[in-house]
Amino acid sequence: MDALLNLYKPAGMTSREAVDAVRRILGVRRAGHTGTLDPGAEGVLLICLGKATRLNEFLQWLPKTYRATMVLGVQTDTQDMEGKVIASTDAGGITREMLEAVLPRFTGEIEQIPPMHSAVHHEGRRLYELAREGKVVSREARKVQVYRLELLRFSPGEHPEAEIEVECSTGTYIRTLCADIGDALGAGGAMKSLVRTAIGAFRVENAVTLQQLEAGDAADHLIPMAKAVEDILPVWTPHPRVLRLFRLGRFVKPKPFPPVPLPEDKPPYIAVLDAAGDLFAIATVRRDEVWPYKVFGEHVLYHPRSVEEDLG
Repeated sequence: MDALLNLYKPAGMTSREAVDAVRRILGVRRAGHTGTLDPGAEGVLLICLGKATRLNEFLQWLPKTYRATMVLGVQTDTQDMEGKVIASTDAGGITREMLEAVLPRFTGEIEQIPPMHSAVHHEGRRLYELAREGKVVSREARKVQVYRLELLRFSPGEHPEAEIEVECSTGTYIRTLCADIGDALGAGGAMKSLVRTAIGAFRVENAVTLQQLEAGDAADHLIPMAKAVEDILPVWTPHPRVLRLFRLGRFVKPKPFPPVPLPEDKPPYIAVLDAAGDLFAIATVRRDEVWPYKVFGEHVLYHPRSVEEDLG
């Protein structure tokens, strides 16, 4: 089973537990997710099955969209409301207009310091392991991209609550974003709830639940690998002989060159499809050469099309 699954992860379950549940239900050996959701968060968890696990590095390019509720005037040791409160102040003076005024500071390229309660490695150990031992270590700030940040709802009070929608790059910590916004308002803040509503074109409305999978509803929700990368990479369907050469690890100098636009902001990879439209390989472009990078297909059927059409 080589495909992807847009799973709705429920709150109260780790991402690893969700993957293990999918493996058990579908009877697959290889499976992995494309980005961790905290146990308290819910929503889209994109799971790769079989050979699709090798697409993870490209799926990381997809933007992620979240809806988060934050509480202002409260600070915790985990930057969310599941942690221990370490400071609390009356933030009743904060208005919707004040909050909207600081949000532009957190759009575009910003820097974040990974929270101690995160899976980032430090000297061979996860930060959350150190945090559980009461240790705090120095962490370097990381650059992330926030493409869009909107205020959806604001409820005033001693500890105002605000719901925001965030579209961002992989590696963005939403609870850190909530804490930093609270700090910018001079009151501190903590995330109360989080829902991931999309990873690229994979949206929460189309996600399947574990209960649906248990009921035998998997086939209708499996996403072919070719479809998974169509919004990430340009696509090329060459002559079958090209595919045979790729299977041997050899490059080609196609003439004419694949008529596909190469993305300017990413490495020049292309998705190579076979005649049936299935993903056969990921290739990389080097000047006038196309080299196999990852090969998925095993068999190449004969096709009467002229070899010279692609190989020159």
